Amino acid sequence: MTEIIKLINNVETLFNIFVPGAICVWCYSKLSLRKMEYQGYLTLSIAIGFVIKYCVDYADRLLGRFTIAGFPIIVVYVLVGIIGAIIFYKGKNSICVRRNVSKFLGVDSGDNVWTRHLDPEGNLLTLHMDDDTYILGLFENADDEYITLTNYCYAKTPAGKDMDEAAQKPYTDAVLCVPTKRVKQFEILYPNPESKTAKYVLR
Repeated sequence: MTEIIKLINNVETLFNIFVPGAICVWCYSKLSLRKMEYQGYLTLSIAIGFVIKYCVDYADRLLGRFTIAGFPIIVVYVLVGIIGAIIFYKGKNSICVRRNVSKFLGVDSGDNVWTRHLDPEGNLLTLHMDDDTYILGLFENADDEYITLTNYCYAKTPAGKDMDEAAQKPYTDAVLCVPTKRVKQFEILYPNPESKTAKYVLR
């Protein structure tokens, strides 16, 4: 750990390696809703930073006269880190990659319950609350603290007449932010069972 700190304290290493790597890891962790220990974050940031620097420097030498003279290379390192994090996140969670990884390795490459089950075409969520009420709504977003829904309604049962009647008159003029600590469990519903995600998840 001490050696890692010394490495970061070197100004050239800090800006050319650690910063791009740290931004890349930060972007991916935000997209995937993953938390990382401090030591692991530092180590991974430096490792990825070295890879980014090597790839960019190699491309710079390869392109030669096509590069812009005097343009700060640190900007390129950072941009490559951000773009790389997005591409890795999108690829790792794509149905094609998940299907093949599951087939050959027996594991799902999806990052979390949301990336594994949410459909780009939209999902409905039924939230089972800690006060024994139920909320049905169109999923918008989620993080460690809140699940947000639109077109939502409340009912005393998760299905049946009470929920059917409530679903006929949803709240359409507001966004509901539900604290995750109050949710006992939830069901993810697929309005379009023929979508690629629905077919894969419900296979």
